[in-house]
Amino acid sequence: MKTLIAFVVLLICSVNLFGQSKAKIGMSMDEVQKLYPKTESGSYQNTITLSFMDTLYGISGEWGYRFENNKLNWMHFDKYINEINQANFDLCLKATKQIIKDYSKVFNSPDTLITGTTSFVDPYKKHHYGYDVMEARWNNYNGMKIKVEFTFFGGKGDYQFIVIINYFDKDYPYFD
Repeated sequence: MKTLIAFVVLLICSVNLFGQSKAKIGMSMDEVQKLYPKTESGSYQNTITLSFMDTLYGISGEWGYRFENNKLNWMHFDKYINEINQANFDLCLKATKQIIKDYSKVFNSPDTLITGTTSFVDPYKKHHYGYDVMEARWNNYNGMKIKVEFTFFGGKGDYQFIVIINYFDKDYPYFD
């Protein structure tokens, strides 16, 4: 019975968090649009991006699917938070930890896990230029590089909390 309950909980988490994982690097735009018919479309030079809003663990951000030559070559989720305070820092840190934990259940343990400064340093009380908080990388999961990161970005009085998830082709050269 415990196994059945654990499976149902994992399935529910997977449906909520990994809805985007139905798409895979290399799919055509038509294939992805069938999975996500309510996306908005934009273009830049020779790329087309489909996007939609989603909420992961209390962080409302945007999923994007970029196509070049009708081939999906990048999937991403990002959220930039401009209101710098302890509560938003804690929200981003908690969400990032949970995403990494849930991704580890599906993709196995990350190849790299980097933990930076995990406590909030108010830049208006103690000046700094931001810092890396946490990052996890999977270097080749089913032909994809995956990176989850939370960064406190800033300088010159402009600060943001940034939570980003990126999926690239395993041969993508600019993963770092």
